[in-house]
Amino acid sequence: MEAMARPALLLLWLLASACRTAPPPVEPPPVPQLARGALLALPDGWQTLPPREFERWVEAALPAEQATPLDEAARGALIAALDQVAEPRPGGAQDPVAVRAAVILGRSRHPTSAAILIRRLERRVLGPERWSDCGDTLAAAALARYPDPRRYAQRLVPLAVGSRPHPDLEVRVECAASALHAGFSEVVPFLLMVLRIDTPAGAADPRDFPVSPTTAWARGRAAEALSTYAGVALTYRTDDSIEGRQREAALLEERILGHTLAPSTR
Repeated sequence: MEAMARPALLLLWLLASACRTAPPPVEPPPVPQLARGALLALPDGWQTLPPREFERWVEAALPAEQATPLDEAARGALIAALDQVAEPRPGGAQDPVAVRAAVILGRSRHPTSAAILIRRLERRVLGPERWSDCGDTLAAAALARYPDPRRYAQRLVPLAVGSRPHPDLEVRVECAASALHAGFSEVVPFLLMVLRIDTPAGAADPRDFPVSPTTAWARGRAAEALSTYAGVALTYRTDDSIEGRQREAALLEERILGHTLAPSTR
């Protein structure tokens, strides 16, 4: 996934720019309804616009303060784009068409767009390459940015925990992060297990996911989601020593779950 992370980051901020991540209240207040924008069609060549031109179009066509419905042709094109595997370009860059589709659907903030994102995630697709999951990871993140995240995040919980979670670890972590943002705390033990990967304390975890040599993004995202939920600053470092990472995981566990931890894990 890291191979595509840099080009995707340029687009990711477009999705999150209007949103602040904060621990959800126990009793969320009523969610104000967004004004409905005009029906939107996709511009010709949206898949191949230079990144900066694509950014400008997204910001102008999909303002954060409104819900923008997409016309039927746009919805069909975006559904197809979410299924596309990025193709190598000269120099090793990847075509972020699935990422662009997720950005558009996320910025739309319209219920029909959310349904497309959820249905894509519920297909539980495991891509052939490490970077194949960028579009799906962004799709999961997008659902936390909708006006009423609980409405959608409840369908993310079974993708994070339970008998049939998403098979891609990064996507699964982002589903859990969005669910936790919406107040579904049952994903906390899974995120803590991700933090404990490759630590002595984690060796005893009953993991239901394989561990690869490339877990830095998943661990860092889990730490970010847990720290935000706990209301503390993010101090976990993905490149820290094993002892340091285990200590940070234990502190977050204690903060969230109130566990009394053995001295050896501090």
